[in-house]
Amino acid sequence: MRLLVVSDIHANLAAFDAVLRETRGDRDAVLCLGDLVGYGPDPGECIALAAEVCAVVLGGNHDLAAAGVTDLSSFADHARLALEWTRPQLTPADIDYLAKLPLKTEYEGLFLSHGSPENPIWGYVFSRTDAEIAFIQSDFTRCFFGHTHFPSFFVKTQGETFYQMGYGEPDAVIETGGENKGRFLLNPGSVGFPRDEADAHQKSRYRRAAARYALFDTESGRWQFKRLEYDMRKTAKRMKQLGLW
Repeated sequence: MRLLVVSDIHANLAAFDAVLRETRGDRDAVLCLGDLVGYGPDPGECIALAAEVCAVVLGGNHDLAAAGVTDLSSFADHARLALEWTRPQLTPADIDYLAKLPLKTEYEGLFLSHGSPENPIWGYVFSRTDAEIAFIQSDFTRCFFGHTHFPSFFVKTQGETFYQMGYGEPDAVIETGGENKGRFLLNPGSVGFPRDEADAHQKSRYRRAAARYALFDTESGRWQFKRLEYDMRKTAKRMKQLGLW
């Protein structure tokens, strides 16, 4: 089965639409690792589209806050203001949908979590130390996670030593099947708002903004980081008009 793995869409419908169009012939199912809303101007549309096309949708910290499940005190000012704008845009059905999203789950032998597997809502996996904690405290062979907005990978041998970790360059492949015995933490990056220096949104880049995602083959165990450019100018203009930027 060919899986499209997305995360951190954050109400950026233009980016989500672009990724779905680009991968139409390359996927059998879509997995969303959380944060459908927050930051962007299209929360309801992104919720509806994810509910339609995704086999799995996880809840992220922004989703739960928008649904009123968690409060806003832990968010930075920019994120909190965007969530305060988002809440009244949601219908009762949207709120109910977000509130009921699972925090982590399993799918086709894969462990899925928005953040770190031991703390899926607030836990980040940025570093070797973060990954070591995840490997020690959670039982998985392959974990797909998001939350950081950085495409990344952490690979652990059957012993106690890492042999691979790093940034997910576009089209880079991580082989997790066959003779590649070990444990894997894999992050596709953010569809809606990448934060790495190369792809973070800037005014000069709106015409060719970046969306990050990944493709995974369940038979071969092949994970591939992907990058897509799309036109974000209308979205950015609306965000500025709405006070979201």
